[in-house]
Amino acid sequence: MLHVVIGGEPVLIRSSQIREVLRPHELTPVPMGPDHLLGLANIHGQIVCIIDAGRVTTLPSAEQGGTTHTRFLLLRDPAMHVGIQVDDVLGIRRIPEHELAGECLVQQITVDDLPVSVLDCRQLLHGEKSGLPG
Repeated sequence: MLHVVIGGEPVLIRSSQIREVLRPHELTPVPMGPDHLLGLANIHGQIVCIIDAGRVTTLPSAEQGGTTHTRFLLLRDPAMHVGIQVDDVLGIRRIPEHELAGECLVQQITVDDLPVSVLDCRQLLHGEKSGLPG
């Protein structure tokens, strides 16, 4: 699992759900776009919607404006070109599958005696709870 920070909180995301990790690109705002849409980015000649996962989940929002550690995670999806902004990428963590619940948008687990959120990006993009069009 990829260990990231979103809004100051540790979050784990299955690495199989991530296509690419990139430094932030310039975002083009979308007038009257949904609140969770940070903007559009031209990445490798492809227009990608960059969203704030904190605005459609129980996670906090990523830091506005970003820092030198900010990254875009392009999500693996056959039908959509979507990415999320994270405050930092800390590395890869091995988490036993039995510690993870089934299909849950955000769940809490304990890693090294600390609470960590797990974000299911498939649920983020296609789940009924996500608030995003599926």
